[in-house]
Amino acid sequence: MVKLALLGESFPSQLRENPQALRDVQVVWSGTSIEAFRNEVPAMRPDVLALDFLELNAVQTDVVPALLENSRAKHAIVTYRFARRGVLQQYPAGKVRLLQGPISLSLLRAHVHLAVLDDVLKPQMAPALEISRTPPPPPAPPPAPVSPIQMNAPGSATMATVTVSAKPKPPRYTQEQLGTLLEYASSVKCECPNHLSQIVSSLQAFEEYSKQCENRNDADREVHGLLYRYTASARAVMEEALDALVKHENIPL
Repeated sequence: MVKLALLGESFPSQLRENPQALRDVQVVWSGTSIEAFRNEVPAMRPDVLALDFLELNAVQTDVVPALLENSRAKHAIVTYRFARRGVLQQYPAGKVRLLQGPISLSLLRAHVHLAVLDDVLKPQMAPALEISRTPPPPPAPPPAPVSPIQMNAPGSATMATVTVSAKPKPPRYTQEQLGTLLEYASSVKCECPNHLSQIVSSLQAFEEYSKQCENRNDADREVHGLLYRYTASARAVMEEALDALVKHENIPL
């Protein structure tokens, strides 16, 4: 049986809500602390690591390879919400499988088995070929100067047409609660709690992502501020919808 170690804010609550989703996988560790992971997981010798990072841009690119090396796991499944393409391209394709999350445990289970199957199906490579690497492409030329965008200018693609609060409400749902809803099984053929959980989690993540974007000038800063406020307002609206659904379904959180 495949041994799996889980690191992420929502994984423990997902496991509590839906323990049968990983029925043919042996979960040897599940938690939210990367320090505890570093200290405890190597002794358990997992085959696969599942690592959920809300802000992959903020994670040093040597963290995942170090966790793989220290635990002696063969594969890592890394889930994230939003990340720059340049960040994603820095991860080795052979051992690290990148997925935009949040994902259900059932989908995670499928990718765990696919990762293990890769070892069985891929041809044995000569050592010289294993260490060979394709030279990185030359750096892209710097972007051409862009004229500042005038907010609310006629015909502007960034013209604000909806009034939103200047100070958005803080998120109502924790990642633990959203993890529970992601795995919740309704008594009828309805998966709205699962899908709404994914939507709210993604909106929360994009709020943070938009705050970290690089600004070339004041116009960039204004656009990213607008994106942040609009996303936060959309998230608050979807949280109200989720509140109504949780109450209707009588889901304990």
